[in-house]
Amino acid sequence: MPLDTAQQVRLRIQDQPLRADETFFADGSASAFQLPHRNVQSGTGFVFVSAGGVPVTGWSATGVDFDASGLVTFSAVPSAESALRAVYVHSTFSDDEIGHFTAVGGSVVGASLEAVQALMFDSLKRARWGAADGSQYDDTKAMDQLRYMHSALKEEVNEGEVAAGGFQNWSLEQENFN
Repeated sequence: MPLDTAQQVRLRIQDQPLRADETFFADGSASAFQLPHRNVQSGTGFVFVSAGGVPVTGWSATGVDFDASGLVTFSAVPSAESALRAVYVHSTFSDDEIGHFTAVGGSVVGASLEAVQALMFDSLKRARWGAADGSQYDDTKAMDQLRYMHSALKEEVNEGEVAAGGFQNWSLEQENFN
């Protein structure tokens, strides 16, 4: 079966849905926890069933709600020290965002360019830092990769417009008119 446009865009920008597994420990009052990912597409929640600290049945499925921002809410407030688990699927961009990129970009390549531009804007929040123990972290290098991808995609979009007789062709053909 051929890939639809959204799947082609996701493949092109390597935004395939990923599975994640997070464990939380309840404090006896909270039933909602923030996941480290957004654009949660589906998931299941589990509670660790024990009696007096001794495992009874291990993990048991329980009611949960996930929202796209990455908030998981368990159906009941778990008791203090209870272990909770969320197994879910997430992606960088939501289906709505991919649809928007496709509408604005007009093609798989154009949508990919739109996605890279969104990532470039997001990368402005990136940082470089060093810890007291001498370890360093530099996420600013991601911007270099995004610039390269942006340039390559922009060139591909422009080549496609010239081949299709876009407005770029007009300027090239002006030398033939005197």
